[in-house]
Amino acid sequence: MNNNHSSTATWHRRKCIGKGSFGVVNLAVDHDFTFAVKSVDKNSGDLHLRSLENEIRILKSLSSPYVVTYLGDDETCEFRSVYRNLHMEYMPRGTLINMTKNKSVTWQLCRRYIWCVTSALSYIHSRNVVHCDVKGANVLIGNDPGTAKLADFGSAFEIDGRFPGTRGSPMWMAPEVIRGEYIGPESDVWSLGCTVIEMLTGKPAWQDRGAETVRQIGYSDELPEIPSPIPDDLRDFLHKCLKRDPRERWSCDQLLQHPFLLSCSSPSPPQIAINGCKLSPRCVFDWSDSSSSNESTLDTCQFTMKLDKSPSNAKQRIGKLASSSGVEWESEGWEVVRHVTVAISSGFSETGETTSSEASVSGSGGANWENIESDGSYDHEIESTATEAWGTMIIGLMYRYTVDVYKCYMYDWMENLYLIIMFNLNFILQIHYMQWITSTPSLLFNLTI
Repeated sequence: MNNNHSSTATWHRRKCIGKGSFGVVNLAVDHDFTFAVKSVDKNSGDLHLRSLENEIRILKSLSSPYVVTYLGDDETCEFRSVYRNLHMEYMPRGTLINMTKNKSVTWQLCRRYIWCVTSALSYIHSRNVVHCDVKGANVLIGNDPGTAKLADFGSAFEIDGRFPGTRGSPMWMAPEVIRGEYIGPESDVWSLGCTVIEMLTGKPAWQDRGAETVRQIGYSDELPEIPSPIPDDLRDFLHKCLKRDPRERWSCDQLLQHPFLLSCSSPSPPQIAINGCKLSPRCVFDWSDSSSSNESTLDTCQFTMKLDKSPSNAKQRIGKLASSSGVEWESEGWEVVRHVTVAISSGFSETGETTSSEASVSGSGGANWENIESDGSYDHEIESTATEAWGTMIIGLMYRYTVDVYKCYMYDWMENLYLIIMFNLNFILQIHYMQWITSTPSLLFNLTI
């Protein structure tokens, strides 16, 4: 892959995986790395080339997990033709519309895909970019279940206050776009509603009758037919998208807070971090919605949590936990498992009755102290527990004393045994030496002479 204009390429073009009105998409391989390349013949016309250059320029400026990733661009000479190429990540699962045509989609999966597309639109709108051609064929399915990415930015434009002209696919265009009045983020929201209907039915939101359909979309009061049966929250979501007046449509940021999508969290792995706020632990999985009574939430958006194990984050967390400042424990989200009270004897009252102060943990994060009469059964349990503790401690001390005495005896015994062995060895050596001298007197006599 190359990020500049080049007449030579290190990658190899493979089979065609898609065709559009402006270019052809092929599979490409570069040193065992697979990606998608969108190509336009430079001799095919200025309109096609300007569309690809526009897509390259916009994709370069975007970076989102819900937008197809830009990998590079170049020029190549192939079969006496010069091609302008855009390199993108390869999405092997195909488009959203192809998947919905081949198999049914569950409500949970539908919710996930809508969330991803809405998140992508929310991101590009925050960058002053309007897609202008949102439809099922331009939504690519990710490798992870329930993930999708927005693609094909050939018709996209950056908002600068001027009307860029009617653009996009007529069956998904908003009424104001067909009339040539306005095009903006609200137009993408209308197209999003049409894409949702397309995902649910496997066909466009409008029946294709040519010019009659264009008139119906742009110059009538009709709305796309919403399929049934569907959940009430999804139906309301579509109503928020398909308003003929663009000023009445919800923005993508508002749609992400809609009840239909609110229960759907990010598919990206959540990170556990401490950002200047000391939070109390909830559970081993840090699942904050465990007390929710909405059972539908359990059926949607369940993902494996992956902790950030980088050394820097680990040091940061340990450093914050080791801080000398006090910890601000959370007061909400806790469930009482066992109520523990600690009785502290405070002497005798004027009436001669024993009183005690009891501290009970409350939800306010502090201790509420109340004077109550001591419970006899509870005092009995404390006394029995203390007796058992003393007995255990005494047995432990006796055991340690016995072991120490045994070690001393063993040491003395081994020392005496060593002395006995050494004495016997010395005695045996002396006997052998005397026998040797007495048995060889002539040899000693000769040696002395």
